[in-house]
Amino acid sequence: MQSINRTSHRTTRAITATVAAAILSMAAAGAAHAQSAYLNSILNARNDNDQPLQTAQDQSQAPAGTAAQATTPAPDGYLFNLQVGKSIGQTLANQGIYIDGSYINITGYNAGGGNQNGTYSDGDAALGINLDMNKIAGIQGAQIHFYVDDRQGPGWTKFTGVGTDNTFVFGPNDAFRLTELDWDQSLLNDHIRILVGRIDDLGDFDTFDFACQFVDYTCANTSFFYYNNSNSANPVSAWGGRITFKPTLQTYFRIAAEASDGDGFYNRSNEGWNLSMTHDNGVFLPVEFGYKTDFSSSSYPSQYDVGGFYDSGNYSATLFAKDAVTQALVASTYSDGVPREGFWAQAAQMVYRPDMNSKRGITLFGEAEAMATGQAPIADEFDAGMVWRGPLASRPNDSLNLIAEYYKFSNQVYSTIGTPIGQIHQSKDMTALQATYNFVPAPGLVIAPFFEYFINPDMDGMVTSNRLKSASEVGGMLQVILPDLLGLPTLARVN
Repeated sequence: MQSINRTSHRTTRAITATVAAAILSMAAAGAAHAQSAYLNSILNARNDNDQPLQTAQDQSQAPAGTAAQATTPAPDGYLFNLQVGKSIGQTLANQGIYIDGSYINITGYNAGGGNQNGTYSDGDAALGINLDMNKIAGIQGAQIHFYVDDRQGPGWTKFTGVGTDNTFVFGPNDAFRLTELDWDQSLLNDHIRILVGRIDDLGDFDTFDFACQFVDYTCANTSFFYYNNSNSANPVSAWGGRITFKPTLQTYFRIAAEASDGDGFYNRSNEGWNLSMTHDNGVFLPVEFGYKTDFSSSSYPSQYDVGGFYDSGNYSATLFAKDAVTQALVASTYSDGVPREGFWAQAAQMVYRPDMNSKRGITLFGEAEAMATGQAPIADEFDAGMVWRGPLASRPNDSLNLIAEYYKFSNQVYSTIGTPIGQIHQSKDMTALQATYNFVPAPGLVIAPFFEYFINPDMDGMVTSNRLKSASEVGGMLQVILPDLLGLPTLARVN
């Protein structure tokens, strides 16, 4: 295997020229060439399985690599192991076929405050097939990803009075969908990555690798990114393309262009299976610059990135009212032709490692997001928290996760919906505090009790004369990750 002479790398050309050159280069991508040290380090990091809590679709932009090897084997913390599918999985992998899938359930009880006491249960099942086109057709650096998704459950809004911040497996409605079907191409020793087809933004923008260790919309994208535009966020997909430039293993520039649908995201049950662009009325353009390290390149991994989006799709305030009652009460709402633009900045830094021979430790993170133009339900969002991996030496794969989220709602939206039209009393701001402990008894199996406390629930979609001051949620999350559970080889999409 040849090593890269890093000083001889060609620097990235202007974006438009590089995109054109990359597409033209795909015709010659089948030519054999020695795998570079750069690409090998990426593959080693991806195959390290450092993120056992990933959902069926890869959410890691560059999964952490290997830590220093301990002189004696460290306890894995598992109570049992169900990895009985290695032989079958390897047989399929030899033919370039990789099976993926997951099931996630979040069940909770509104124990105090909110609109009413009660229990809800939201579920999400996903199944995918990833194809290595190098093994199948000799096209080097090419993959095909196909995923379907089925969601079930009412969400907790009815009980807590919180609509903006919901479980991450809720909605936008109960439906069985095509959530991804795309061609994934790596070029120039993986310095350029292209994704084209039916895509979504899961794991691509405005997220952290550990986001899905929480139970609400912090996974995988924040409420700000999810609600403030017409992008087709997971599990909904849209026609589009995404390209990532990797000058080095730790740095990247990522941009995408997707069809923007200001109508269908909340109102249609056939998102994904309807492959036409009849309802698309604009374009969604997210962009992100970032620096990210893992255990293969740093003793204390970190992530720092800034990004933003531009959305030209048409929209109206009825999109911010997510039920028929509220939409009827705000029937005289505005429609604004001003494109929506929003920005974010993120930071995550591991600050403590009790044992340098393991990946246990504390990571602190924070994020700030703000709208610049256009009308959207959330004007600003601020998140901060901590992920403590392996709080006990005997439980290295468990994690204690704490987060605080603050939402300042848009003045325009509040003046339209929040004034007493009928009897709607939406809050001007809201704070959510959450603690989740992820217990990992076996590879691919996670049981996570959680507690969440809301201050000033947004009362989104509620018709009531009473203002809600707080709500308290207790519950649990179950995650079953099929490849990890059965020991199947993986071919995860690396962004």
